[in-house]
Amino acid sequence: MAPSQYRLAAELVAMIHENFQGFHPGYRGVHAQGRYYAAIFKATAEAKKLSRAVHLQGQPVPATVRHGHSPSGNPWGPAYTPSMAVKFYLPDGTVTDLITLTIPVFFGRTPDEVLESLKALKPDPATGKPDEKRIMQLLATRPWIANAFKLAKAVPAPVSLAQTAFHALHAFRFVNSADEGQYARYHWEPEAGVAGQPLEELQKQPPSYLFEELEARLRKAPVVQNLVLQLAKDGDPTDDPTALWPDDRPRVTIGRLEIIRATTVEEIGDPVMLHDPTRLTDGIEASDDPVLAVRRGVYEVSVAHRTGGWKGRLAALERAGSPFAI
Repeated sequence: MAPSQYRLAAELVAMIHENFQGFHPGYRGVHAQGRYYAAIFKATAEAKKLSRAVHLQGQPVPATVRHGHSPSGNPWGPAYTPSMAVKFYLPDGTVTDLITLTIPVFFGRTPDEVLESLKALKPDPATGKPDEKRIMQLLATRPWIANAFKLAKAVPAPVSLAQTAFHALHAFRFVNSADEGQYARYHWEPEAGVAGQPLEELQKQPPSYLFEELEARLRKAPVVQNLVLQLAKDGDPTDDPTALWPDDRPRVTIGRLEIIRATTVEEIGDPVMLHDPTRLTDGIEASDDPVLAVRRGVYEVSVAHRTGGWKGRLAALERAGSPFAI
């Protein structure tokens, strides 16, 4: 990333802290409350037809899952919208990450639009709530953002993390051993089926309810998420995370993730656990989506905050093998 991108990432992180209940040292800016789970991923036979990525060739690969909930940075807040970040541990000692949310699209086509959305949502100091007029002005001039908010609002609250679908939002290019490329979007589809409920019902439960419910299931059997690719056709936008692709686009199941048990960062041996959606491996390439491109900087700046400043950030980058570590 260019230095200007890091400046923009820092501004985005600052706005996230302002909008989502402030900065809490040691915690992420969003999805602050989270727990880790050990998992095993195994690709299907269809996967290697699309990509030469080592974890998509059919051999079991260890993984960790971080489930978080609530877009808030408040680690003690009520349950809300969950997230699912998966780290795959590859045979050569490297890792690759997949970060997914329950919303189907994002809230801006560019980092500047995302920043504009965050500014519109900034709470008024006098009321503690966003200025309705400012939000309506944004939505009137950016109908694609209005549609993203509409789609997000339509997603029900989860009944269980084991019955929640997750989406990666961005397009990636998958390249197979014959150097044939195919753009696609990731989706996690729960083997137990999708179930939802009104947010008010979820928030009658304690904040840790979703984790405890998942862990009760894990004491009986693994929880399974199937990894599905929605394949793009010519003309489908690969640079716009606010735009859905048509429902008739082919979907291919490329893998099965078995979540086995709870784990910790101490057991994993990585106390920072930086997840980066652009940390890819040969056979999977980033698309030309500018929001995807800026997310590396956003996560790295966030790490700087929660690990005690730039010294902590640089150590985290060295562990992650980032070219920006010095």
